[in-house]
Amino acid sequence: MVTSHSLTFLLLFHLAFSLSFTLFASAQVSPSSISSDQIKFWSENVHNQMPESIFKKLSPLTKWDRDYYTKMISKNDFSESPNFCTLAKLSCSSEYDDFKTVKQAYAETKVYNNNGALPSQSNEVDEFSYFRLSIFREGNKLHLSDLEEKIPNRAFLPQEIASKFSISRKNIRKIFPNSYELSKSSIETTLSYCNAEAIKGEIENCPKSLEEMISFSKFALSKNKLLALTSQSTSTGDFLIKKIKKFDTPKIVACHEVYLPFAAYFCHSVSSSRIYAVDLVEAETRLSVNTVIAICHMDTSRWPANHVAFKILKFSPGEGEACHWMSNIDLAWIADD
Repeated sequence: MVTSHSLTFLLLFHLAFSLSFTLFASAQVSPSSISSDQIKFWSENVHNQMPESIFKKLSPLTKWDRDYYTKMISKNDFSESPNFCTLAKLSCSSEYDDFKTVKQAYAETKVYNNNGALPSQSNEVDEFSYFRLSIFREGNKLHLSDLEEKIPNRAFLPQEIASKFSISRKNIRKIFPNSYELSKSSIETTLSYCNAEAIKGEIENCPKSLEEMISFSKFALSKNKLLALTSQSTSTGDFLIKKIKKFDTPKIVACHEVYLPFAAYFCHSVSSSRIYAVDLVEAETRLSVNTVIAICHMDTSRWPANHVAFKILKFSPGEGEACHWMSNIDLAWIADD
């Protein structure tokens, strides 16, 4: 049981750690760079530290670069150039059509869209990818599959540039024509998610900048201060559960990285769900391995009958909950209460 004293300690720890990380991160970037603004925006809106998966996506552009390219895009005659892509740390010149990785990234997102189809659903079935709440017992042994997603690292666009266009086929082909042709299948998969009708009862968004992702999460959660949860590492194998922490929160926003030439995410509010942080240790040595985040969807009644979770868990829609781990590049947002 979590006592008021332990909650106070955790809050103070988060505050101290967040402050020290922010000071450290700020010291690593120039005050004239966009990344310093992104770090500041994070510290003003998020109570805990910025995970590595986000830190390495901060924009390397200077504020002069930002202003120059914002004006160029505003003139409606701009398209990617090698210089822009290099300066902004984008993926413009290499082909990326790794369907397996894209499918894994989308495995949980739009599983129950209107026609019951998952645009990127994989034929490969990992029997450990979904599980029941009953495995959450301290000392219980479980198998952890590979949670590492290998999407090429790209930086976020500065908010000022990202706000100048929406994610559509027309805009992506106009601004990033070379990138689109090189990675057409992966980009089209992203477009199918970002432009599909929202699931009933959920709010969805595909943020193009760090600021957009945080602002959307604040809106969806109706809160001004957030906590960001992510799996800390991606060791694979058989482990023991050392400790389980359930976050008592009525709302969750889950963000899954998607592929575009710049860093982008598919975010959606998750209803009727629970979120846990699970500490794992080696089965033999009892040495700490990592902390992984799990989301349990308690209402599966609207999921399509052919969803892979039902094949693994051997029940039909609405007959039980379906839990899964979050990958190393996923983010879960909850209100900091």
